[in-house]
Amino acid sequence: MQIIQATEYTLQSLLRFLEQVDKATYSKPLDIFNGSSLGGHTRHIIEFYHCLIKNYNQGTINYDLRERDKNIETDPELASVAVQNIITELQKINLNDQVELHMSYDPQNSAVDTVVSNVKREVVYNLEHTIHHMALIKIGVKTAAPQIELENEFGVAPSTIKFQQNSCVQ
Repeated sequence: MQIIQATEYTLQSLLRFLEQVDKATYSKPLDIFNGSSLGGHTRHIIEFYHCLIKNYNQGTINYDLRERDKNIETDPELASVAVQNIITELQKINLNDQVELHMSYDPQNSAVDTVVSNVKREVVYNLEHTIHHMALIKIGVKTAAPQIELENEFGVAPSTIKFQQNSCVQ
């Protein structure tokens, strides 16, 4: 499976979650998330993809400067539309395009560091980031909304799935 197909596969799983969750559950602050919500984690995933898709043509990506849309955090239907749009837009990108990744890790200083990257590497990063946040969403669902059915593979890295499958065979 290629990176775009793997990303779509993972995002389709996120869509199945969004189809099941109601607005109140989606936007409710959870103690296990230090007051964040299932919607907060979903918004975070979406915003990273939006940042990539919006900026890769300009040759510079800075995830720190992503747009934050609170509506995506409170409305699972709006989040679902955003995820569907991401899937569509990812089909159009050129994975070989070079980009500069800008970041700043010093909260006291706005100095930016730069890394040369390419779009394919940034899609890989976004997919790994998505899986990580989906694992957190899974914890939140088990805690606050156990009636929501998530696939066993929801929020689990492909390498972990392969390892578990190989361990069961032996």
